[in-house]
Amino acid sequence: MLKFIRRHADAAWVKFIFLAIVIVFIFWGMGGVVGGEKAQIVARVNNETIEPADFDRAFTGLQRFYRDVYKDNFKPELIKALDLKGRAVDQLIQVALLQQEANRIGLQVGETELRDSIRAVPAFQQDGVFSKDLYVRALRANNLTPGDFEDAERQELLVKKMQDLITAGIHVSDAEVHERFMFDNEKVNLRYIKVDPAAFIPEVKLTDEEVQAYFDKNKESLREPERVRIEYIVYAPERFTDKADVADAEIQRYYDAHQTDYQVPEQVRARHILLKVAPDADDALKAEVRKKAEEVLAKVKAGEDFAELAKQYSEDSTAGEGGDLGLFDRGKMVKPFEDAAFALAPGATSDIVETTFGFHIIKVEAKQEAHTRTLDEARAQILATLKQEKARELAQAQAEADRAKVAGGQSMAAVAQAAGLSVAAPAPFAQAEVIVGLGRNPTLEQAAFAGKAGDVGAVVDTPQGACLYRVLEKIDAHIPQLADVRPKVEEKLKNEKAAGLAKAKADALLAAAQKGDLQAVATAENLKVEETGGFAREGGYVPGIGNAPDLKKAAFQLTPEKPVAPAVYTASGSSVIAALKERIAPDEEKFKTDKDNLRRQAEEKRKGQVMEEFVNYLKARASIQISQDFLASVSDTGVVTDGGRRRR
Repeated sequence: MLKFIRRHADAAWVKFIFLAIVIVFIFWGMGGVVGGEKAQIVARVNNETIEPADFDRAFTGLQRFYRDVYKDNFKPELIKALDLKGRAVDQLIQVALLQQEANRIGLQVGETELRDSIRAVPAFQQDGVFSKDLYVRALRANNLTPGDFEDAERQELLVKKMQDLITAGIHVSDAEVHERFMFDNEKVNLRYIKVDPAAFIPEVKLTDEEVQAYFDKNKESLREPERVRIEYIVYAPERFTDKADVADAEIQRYYDAHQTDYQVPEQVRARHILLKVAPDADDALKAEVRKKAEEVLAKVKAGEDFAELAKQYSEDSTAGEGGDLGLFDRGKMVKPFEDAAFALAPGATSDIVETTFGFHIIKVEAKQEAHTRTLDEARAQILATLKQEKARELAQAQAEADRAKVAGGQSMAAVAQAAGLSVAAPAPFAQAEVIVGLGRNPTLEQAAFAGKAGDVGAVVDTPQGACLYRVLEKIDAHIPQLADVRPKVEEKLKNEKAAGLAKAKADALLAAAQKGDLQAVATAENLKVEETGGFAREGGYVPGIGNAPDLKKAAFQLTPEKPVAPAVYTASGSSVIAALKERIAPDEEKFKTDKDNLRRQAEEKRKGQVMEEFVNYLKARASIQISQDFLASVSDTGVVTDGGRRRR
């Protein structure tokens, strides 16, 4: 489902699919702000107000949702692009409107429904059974009373009832599912010719007048940014390691203060044999794979070598190593696998264990109880850590002392020589550029640009060590003289003219191909015809050609009767003409396997579209006022500033 949503993340109807997912955060987000100041409101929907605490919980819910969708790609710039604060406000308005409509038509949530819903929350269960004590403690930990939570849960259930009422009866037929499957999975294979502008560079001749005209027209793009030139000395900690003495008492104190660092969790070393089956596979396929797993288990129980059986039967990447998973602790494997492995004694073998990956047979080879490493075991590691810390402190102290000398009039060269170091003088750099020898260092960069020529900056910490620097020169942003950038200008102009020649050549080839055959045209011009291989409609990338969304769209409109794409397409700098080689029908067996999942996705999409239409209907008839002052006080990451106080 997350992959499906990620693929359609920009579609308007998607937000209505996951409205139900984030409603729980709107009503009682764990760790959200509860209560708080009431002076400012986020929005007013008819006669109801939306408070900052509601916004905070909704924003937190959206963050968690999108973090699951985008994983490691969920970064600040993506938060800004997604406009999470705008989406959070919109979600709150949707919920308010749905609540109001539910109340208007008389929908209610009974006490039994409420009780059953609360008892089903995993956070309130112990060993799968509702625990009142756990329920009260969980609410208390989140500054909620049972009354507050039950009111919120009742409202959540009411909104869900309204959604179910609106989307009841939505069904997608087999024919519709099949049509969508065919559309998404049909592929085409193109033959194509690339006309590379580089081949036309030798033909391009430039006059002085053309170069001057190009320079005059493109001056602004050639503007040199502001730059700064510095000299610096790096005090690498390694040079001070020999002077970094560490006493036994310091090692003991460090060990005592970092006990958790030396705790070794319970671990097992295990092998396994995996027979894969998708979690959404039908019962018949699962039964078939389980039967095969049972046959392998019988061989294990008969005494055959587990590692050899893993090499022969396992479908996991560890098969070549006899299924060896090495040592692992809790939390590293999926729960059913972990529970089975940690319950086994060394040398024991499990029965069949089913997980989302398929069916496993597990053999535990060794077990290591949880323990804390002793001081003697950790001594060498602690000593290295403390020596490194002290060496950095000594390097910093030396840099600070030398900074005072330079500020007092001594030259950088003199203090460097006295310390047995050298002065580096990298080329001038602009903001966000690499500093030769130091790499990117925003702290040093910002300080250097803020200073003036002759300033001795504060010592800056860098990966290489403490850095003492002096500003030598500030160079203002400027448009260079043509003479200074003529080679760059000529290169740009040549490439532009060559691209024009390549496009003209491709236009002529296209006209010929539309009258004849692509291969014949290529042969006559001594060009190579290549193939893309099969590709589907999704995305804009065309194999072998590059990002070419217009060509991809045209490719699926080509027919055997009219196989040549109607235009010349530019991709990766080249001009491309293409023709259909074949259409590749989707695998009907795959459709049979995926049909139920595809139907669920199609129904979710349709429900989202219906919800979108209904909520838009409610919005058009509602009085909605959004506080622009509140939105202006919220950063893209959801941090609210109230009179200088930051809160989340």
